[in-house]
Amino acid sequence: MFSYKDGGRLQDGVGLLTSILMRYNEVGSVHYWREEHALKFTFLVSQPQKVKSLQDLLIPALEFFHHLEGQKMRVFDVVCRSEESVCVITVTRDVDSMSQREVGLIVELIKRKYKLELIYDELYLPEDEQVYQEEKISQMLSSIQSNDINKNVLALREEGKVLVFKT
Repeated sequence: MFSYKDGGRLQDGVGLLTSILMRYNEVGSVHYWREEHALKFTFLVSQPQKVKSLQDLLIPALEFFHHLEGQKMRVFDVVCRSEESVCVITVTRDVDSMSQREVGLIVELIKRKYKLELIYDELYLPEDEQVYQEEKISQMLSSIQSNDINKNVLALREEGKVLVFKT
């Protein structure tokens, strides 16, 4: 048996990003931002979008969610960037106040708002595997909440495969 210099947190971070992409195929990529101890989720939408309408949806929903959970968000940002005929939506959230349920809420809100415009891989994941991935997300979020990862990590989906990069 061997140990990691970072106590396994990098492995937990890689596992977290991989599980998020496996469970939520609507997420195009997820990036751990070490400097802010935050996650950046990207979604692709087939038409240019106004960031204000997305903020009007996400801000009150997440503030209410965190009010019910008794927590405050330290980092919350929504950015829309249009590139040719695609809009890249980036939602940034701090790891400290994030939960698996919040990840699911963000994905569901974006999925409902952009029903026809959201670009994602149609992948089938059996329900028991969905539950397993959600449990892994919860465990790994808890693991890295108390100890940040000492590297930036990016995970993205390409042709049905999850690719992970350390930076």
